[in-house]
Amino acid sequence: MRRVAVLGAAAVDPQVVDGVDEVIVLDPSPGALLELLARVRDARYAFLLGELPVLPLPDAWVDDVVGAEGVGDPELARIRR
Repeated sequence: MRRVAVLGAAAVDPQVVDGVDEVIVLDPSPGALLELLARVRDARYAFLLGELPVLPLPDAWVDDVVGAEGVGDPELARIRR
């Protein structure tokens, strides 16, 4: 199973997640997540409140992170497989 985390509702791009089994969208704004939920009708998507520096995901949970500027961030390393 290929799983991707997307940091920020604005960073969701259908082409980036093509071929992905699960997409976890994290955003600190409930409004942004609700707006995205209304537009994206895809069972592969999950929507969570969250942002760096602490993400509400288990260790080694995702294969990739989209929308992350801090590539060397230890929190991103923690959630990647």
